[in-house]
Amino acid sequence: MYSIKDRLVNALTVIIGIILLVVFLSLDFILDAWVDQQFDDALVEKSNYFKSLVEVESDGIEFEYHKGFMPQFERKEEAQYFQIWVGESTFAKSQSLTYFDDVDLDYQDVPTHESRIFDIKLPDGSVGKAISARFQPQLSSDVDPTDVTYIETMYLTLAISNQRVSNILLMADLSLIFVFITAIFGIRMVVIKVVDRELDSLYLLNKEISELDENAQGIQSNPKESKEISPIRKELNRYIELNIQNVANEKRLSSDIAHELKTPIAELISLSEMNIRFPDDVRISATYQEDVLSISNNMKTIVNQLMALSQSASGNYGIEKKEVDVRLLTEEVCAELQFKHPTMGERVAFSSSLASPMIHVDRFSLETVIKNLLDNALFYSVEESAVSASIEKEGDGSVVIKIKNTSSNPLTHDDLNNIFKPLYQVNKSRTHTDRHGLGLAIVKNIAQLNGYDLSVDYQESREVTFTVVIPQG
Repeated sequence: MYSIKDRLVNALTVIIGIILLVVFLSLDFILDAWVDQQFDDALVEKSNYFKSLVEVESDGIEFEYHKGFMPQFERKEEAQYFQIWVGESTFAKSQSLTYFDDVDLDYQDVPTHESRIFDIKLPDGSVGKAISARFQPQLSSDVDPTDVTYIETMYLTLAISNQRVSNILLMADLSLIFVFITAIFGIRMVVIKVVDRELDSLYLLNKEISELDENAQGIQSNPKESKEISPIRKELNRYIELNIQNVANEKRLSSDIAHELKTPIAELISLSEMNIRFPDDVRISATYQEDVLSISNNMKTIVNQLMALSQSASGNYGIEKKEVDVRLLTEEVCAELQFKHPTMGERVAFSSSLASPMIHVDRFSLETVIKNLLDNALFYSVEESAVSASIEKEGDGSVVIKIKNTSSNPLTHDDLNNIFKPLYQVNKSRTHTDRHGLGLAIVKNIAQLNGYDLSVDYQESREVTFTVVIPQG
């Protein structure tokens, strides 16, 4: 099981860390490049300065270097070095080189008036950079150029330690690393605090859920609740309301079942007591067996319908779709209902617009739906009134079954809302021993399991229409 908080904190830390790493690396590269460029520019500038100190006089080449003005070329520690050649012989070199016996600077050969910068190990053992240049000394202002027939080429190497610069860059790198690590931990702590604060409403919601009991009516809203948590609370409250309704329906269903079974049980007890008390009374004993059988059959019908309702509401209801002749199926249903409604042959009018009577459905499901809807229409309609049943095919290929009848009693809005609930009965059926209010509930469950669209329409003329849409394909 993963933690949203940990994932969020880690993701933000990694993303921000990568951004900071890219920024700091870019800054480090830019700083290193800038420092190297400045160091190289300083080498070039100093080499040009030394070249300007060399002049051609009438009596030879003169190097106008004065001691004391650049002490870095005269000391032994943290010194800088230069050496100038004329041809292959040394013309001049810094005093700092004289502290080391027989030590000359390296020279990298370059074209005239060109220079080259390279890494070098200085005489004192430190690492630095050097610049080598080939040049021709300039003429002194006192010398006539026509008097000079040849100016000999000279060479220069200037070496400077870059240890201090390297140390500064190292300190800068360490500072950037320290800032990076500190920023990562700081950002992580800030993110953790922000996430914890923003998740307070979720923790509070979880606490309220854990404190719910069987009497809870819902979860109260919290002033600190975020926009993301509010829909969760609303859905939980909706779920609680549905559960409350389901519990209420189960209680009502249990009460109605007890009521339905109480009547035949009371009849059996009463009939048995009368037979025991008056065993010689022909009026009781003559019909006792038939009465017990009739009451028992009524109880069996109630139990069978309750089992059918339970099976249709569970996931164990088997559905096997195949090609079914709907006209033949309708005839079989009418034959089964004939004993309950002897006049149904004259009352029920069938019509069909199907080009072929074969439809792809679960036979038992469709038979149960048609049988219950026809039985319901015949029982609740005006006595001897007509009942119409039609089967049509829509443009999308679905099959539509409509069963219409004229209700003997007006239906209220409450009747229409509860008509598919188990054991719900309208006034006429409450006193009828064969009606238990389970047929339409079974139809609704089977329709949902098969994906049928079941609806009821009621007009002011008391015309009731049940519509079942059966998708094909």
